[in-house]
Amino acid sequence: MSEEWEIIYYQEVDGTKPVEEFFNDPSLTQGELKQFQLRLYYLKNKGLVLLVERSDILDKIKTENNLYELRLDNTPNNIRIFLCALTPKRLILLHAFKKKGRKTPPNQIKIAAQRRDLVVAKEDKTDEQ
Repeated sequence: MSEEWEIIYYQEVDGTKPVEEFFNDPSLTQGELKQFQLRLYYLKNKGLVLLVERSDILDKIKTENNLYELRLDNTPNNIRIFLCALTPKRLILLHAFKKKGRKTPPNQIKIAAQRRDLVVAKEDKTDEQ
């Protein structure tokens, strides 16, 4: 078996981790929390291969580079988690929200894309040193 992927929670400048805090929301059900843990297990073991093997769980945001949507379908809150990939084998959980309609709201994608850009810029700066 190949090496596991590392799952990292995006961290704001003030130290808060938005996705981690999202999952402390009391309106989330135990089933959703369990399903999230199972999705993390899949991500750790399969990484971006899930795009092919389980497109019902992980999909690419077609309008963005290096931005993916992890789905918790058929749950009361219809949770979505955006993430990006970094080398070597790291996935950054950027943003989570409760999807209300059929389409993913552009403002939710924008939040995730801005965070992705910050992470990638920081990564590039580290690589230069």
